[in-house]
Amino acid sequence: MSKKRIVIVEDDLIIMELHRHYVENLGHEVVGTFTSGTEVIEYFKESTADLILMDIRLEDKTDGIETMKQIQESTSVPVVYITGNTEDSNLERAVGTNIKGFLSKPLAVEDLNDIIESVSELTESIWYAQRIQRSIIPDKTKWSKYFDHPVFINRPKDVITGDFCSIYRQKDNDSLIGAVGDCTGHGIPAALLSVLSFQIVHNASRRNSDIRKLVLSVNKNIQKALAGGSTHTRVHDALELLVFKLESKEKKLSITGSKMQYVYYDSADKLLHLHSLRGPTLGADIHDAETLPEHVYEFKKGDFFYFFSDGIKDQFGGMHKRKMMKKGLLAILERVQHVAPERRNIEFEIALRKWQGSLPQTDDMLLLGFDPNSYPL
Repeated sequence: MSKKRIVIVEDDLIIMELHRHYVENLGHEVVGTFTSGTEVIEYFKESTADLILMDIRLEDKTDGIETMKQIQESTSVPVVYITGNTEDSNLERAVGTNIKGFLSKPLAVEDLNDIIESVSELTESIWYAQRIQRSIIPDKTKWSKYFDHPVFINRPKDVITGDFCSIYRQKDNDSLIGAVGDCTGHGIPAALLSVLSFQIVHNASRRNSDIRKLVLSVNKNIQKALAGGSTHTRVHDALELLVFKLESKEKKLSITGSKMQYVYYDSADKLLHLHSLRGPTLGADIHDAETLPEHVYEFKKGDFFYFFSDGIKDQFGGMHKRKMMKKGLLAILERVQHVAPERRNIEFEIALRKWQGSLPQTDDMLLLGFDPNSYPL
């Protein structure tokens, strides 16, 4: 494991020195120690680090979470909150600050070591790659232009992600084509593939109204791009993809793709139904669009759809530190589905953070949920 550069923010000098001792004994470097939010904000205007250990209550009566929000206006350095108060209210406020974990005082060295090991060594090139990726891939703000109170979670395992989504409104008939994709692996290789795949999917969405033909087109272009013009140089990476088409006038939602799952909340029976799109990962030989699955729904008032990458179901956590799996995900969605629409996103974030606890993130995570009835005619 490479040496990480760590900043400690703690207003109790004895605890600060204890945390410094823990970090250095684990083989890492403490590049800065601060007792106030103002000081550490100034530090990150000129410098960087791989991780911040942040107390929530600081010397100058500033709040550690609010301090992180200001720091992350300019950099997305990950943070571990070390506090005596792990209430849901703090989790809720901390959402969006690139949390790697909440650790309780007194600090357990084993938990700290697990989190530090999960943090990538950060370089200026990785930060720049993150900015490029964020400028390309739609975020919650973009999805909110099309749906009321969408649920949107995008949590890379590292700084950059192999998961992506896309959205395109077809001008000729006002139907909406969206996609959620999961590229092989994570980190820099998967991030490069995600940017390539996003562009291919977006271009195909502009040219195809039939979503199965769209996926076939994506597959051919992925094969061509990864082959690099030679069978001897072909990259053996692949893409798992779900594509949907929403036709608001017909109250119809069509879904296709390969190697992906989604959840449909049916307002008629008030149950969540998990469905799988089977087939090979894209990049393989698929010659006929008709071989791809297509699920068609005539949606009703109260229906809801969730599309996601497998990083969420594969996350370890809970009392027994096991994978969430289908049962765990459906349990969270069951709770989330029955809160007010404007609370669903934050309630899912809190539930996911509490499940994960101090365990390292297993894979990139992406989830999109929306009410198809809220898409404007």
